[in-house]
Amino acid sequence: MTEFGELLAGHPFRPGTPGTPPEAVADWARALDAYEAADRALRHDDREDVLRCLDDGRHALACLESRLTGGPLPARLPLCFFDPRHGPSTAEVPWTPPSGTWRPVPVCAADEVRLREGPLPIASGHPARRPAAPAPSPRDRIDWGRLVVPGVVAALLGYAATPFAVGDAVGGIACLAAGYVPVGFALESGVFLFSSASRLGALIRRGHRTHADFDRSELASSGHQHVHVVTDVSGRRYEHVRRVSGPTVKPLPYQRVWYVRGREDEGEVLDGWALLRLPVVVLVTLPIFAASAAATLYLVPGRLLLALLS
Repeated sequence: MTEFGELLAGHPFRPGTPGTPPEAVADWARALDAYEAADRALRHDDREDVLRCLDDGRHALACLESRLTGGPLPARLPLCFFDPRHGPSTAEVPWTPPSGTWRPVPVCAADEVRLREGPLPIASGHPARRPAAPAPSPRDRIDWGRLVVPGVVAALLGYAATPFAVGDAVGGIACLAAGYVPVGFALESGVFLFSSASRLGALIRRGHRTHADFDRSELASSGHQHVHVVTDVSGRRYEHVRRVSGPTVKPLPYQRVWYVRGREDEGEVLDGWALLRLPVVVLVTLPIFAASAAATLYLVPGRLLLALLS
């Protein structure tokens, strides 16, 4: 995946060049589509589909090169039957699987030699799929994250009925009409405030500046990006991703970043502006959190307390 992504990122073909044959543009689009399909298959751990998609992409690039140079289009050969990672096949040879019948299979040059010299040490050689995970229990199927918003809405509806019951109709209406706004602001700003403050504290106490060396260029769902890597003393690798406008942007040999050592030997890499960016985030979110929390406390349970005391 990395090798093919770098091949796409560094390819000199530009679809918008005047006089470009439409067939070449179609081959280029097919190569990009194959990379995205391989990325999706990789996320689902379907390794055989990853290899087939990458083979489609390489064949599309080979066709593109032939159209640009005026040569004949390359023949499409199936992947090696015994292991798709071996690449395109070079011959078709007879093979009899255990407890099966004779049949011809496409093989690479190395497997052709091994098959003629004797039986292969593997039955089929296809990458083994992981065993299917056990069926989740009904409790595991619940997406608790999606229940947060309905739960907050139901809680506010139930609370709004309480001021109505004790005679504070204005408080009930205010909770129904405006209670969701301060609650939402308080939750969102609280998460940003706590996350930024904890990162800033860790950066001040345990962070130091270092170099992140260039590792690879890749095409992700959000666009092209350059990946730089920091390796700590224990050999762990931490990636720093920098999005770029397109594959023509040359990567820097290294990036100046902050490495923050974790409490349990698990570190984190922050961008070079983190020491300036995090304090700004804290200063901006602190008054928003304070105001929204105060408004929330006034409505819940402030209005109810005032109604009970009066």
